[in-house]
Amino acid sequence: MMRRALTPLALVMLGALFVSAGMLAGCNVPDPYTPTSSVVLTETSTPFPASGALPVASKVTPPAQGAYLGAYLPPAPFPLDRVDVHQKETGKSSAIIMWFQPWQPGNRSNVDTAAIIAIMRRGKVPMITWEPWDPGNNARFVVDPGEQVSYRLANINAGVYDEYITQWAGSLRAIGGPIMLRPMHEMNGNWYPWSGTTNGNKPSDFVKAWKHIHDIFVREGATNVTWVWSINHESVPRSVENTYSAYYPGDAYVDWTAISGFNRGTSQADSKWISFRDMYRAPLSYLRGVGKPICISEISTLGRPTARAAWIADAYKEIQLSPEIKAVVYFDSEEQTTEPQDWRIETSSEALAAYSTSVAPQYFIGTPPTELLDWANALSIPQWRYLTAFDPLY
Repeated sequence: MMRRALTPLALVMLGALFVSAGMLAGCNVPDPYTPTSSVVLTETSTPFPASGALPVASKVTPPAQGAYLGAYLPPAPFPLDRVDVHQKETGKSSAIIMWFQPWQPGNRSNVDTAAIIAIMRRGKVPMITWEPWDPGNNARFVVDPGEQVSYRLANINAGVYDEYITQWAGSLRAIGGPIMLRPMHEMNGNWYPWSGTTNGNKPSDFVKAWKHIHDIFVREGATNVTWVWSINHESVPRSVENTYSAYYPGDAYVDWTAISGFNRGTSQADSKWISFRDMYRAPLSYLRGVGKPICISEISTLGRPTARAAWIADAYKEIQLSPEIKAVVYFDSEEQTTEPQDWRIETSSEALAAYSTSVAPQYFIGTPPTELLDWANALSIPQWRYLTAFDPLY
């Protein structure tokens, strides 16, 4: 089957369109993969040809030097406008785009193939934070978020969600490109129904659930999925049973480790200003011992413009002094609560300037990870036509 020497992702790097409809229309290439009509992915449809028809990427590995630059930019990837705006405003691309998807039916709970491919077409790896709960229309207004009996870890372990998990595994495997999956994050907190100290759970239940989900993906052949085990920077509550290590499922089940940590400053009655070093010292110390590549998976700060800018500059300087940190994802979102908290860098010219300056060095990598480029190189034009034929699900 005919292949191009120049991949679509290479075109992206040159600032051109990935693959335009006009280009494809002019190619007289046998196309067994292209559907006869527009494809709409539904819960019951078969999204791709038979298993093995498309190349399957390797897991995302850490760069030899530096750290991948990433961002959470809602509503991206549904749609992607903010990804392009963010790159223009900051002057640098992101190698990773993170977003959240819950398990609750009808709440963007299914794999959106079009969104994932759209991210990859821009030369970025998707990192999907996969959450077994019902966040409603706004997670910040959920009453007792840690207490949702339907999503008790015992139900996951009993196989209640096996069909749903299998659908995800099959769909991600069918896409074939490199995908970072971050399930059940911040499990050592007490604000999610998968936490080890809420909802009738124990940390050992979390370990069992992680392995159960992972084993289903392995069974379905989803070797293109990179598993990101992600803790909160501090355990809440701080108790003997609620330690970081109590939740670690073992090296065979984890590809990357990750940390969430936010400087809320004095925005809340029980919060105070805390530096990156003070916030991340303990979790980094633990994860260094684990020995997996580390991602700062959610990081941001509140505060007055000048103070916020100084915190950002200091944080990214500290990251450069920590070579075990191989990726950092900025949480660029406005949280709607009773007291709105705006974490976005673009709300302050000082913060935006500090971020742009901080991530400008080559140490922070905005170019596509090797695994994404290799996968794109392995795709033929007909396969790209197939992958780009899906309509957005959300």
